[in-house]
Amino acid sequence: MKTKIISTAVIAAFSMALAVNAAEGEKKKGGGFAALDTDKDGSVSKKEYMASPAAQKDSGKAENRFKTLDKNNDGKLSKDEFDAGQKKK
Repeated sequence: MKTKIISTAVIAAFSMALAVNAAEGEKKKGGGFAALDTDKDGSVSKKEYMASPAAQKDSGKAENRFKTLDKNNDGKLSKDEFDAGQKKK
């Protein structure tokens, strides 16, 4: 019984470490909707998008990508617009 509890605890801790590591990796890459939504209003403005590390490397490419992702042309990306663009990569 003790072995089962310890094994479960180890697996849970390992799973949490992987999740934290993945989230940190997204932040470091400048990706992830939450990382880009710096004002936490539920959308990513063009200014927020262009401030990302990836956009800083190639602003022309980033600007074109933003236009492509912004399907309703409202000047910001909803979570759905952002996620749809990530699936097409």
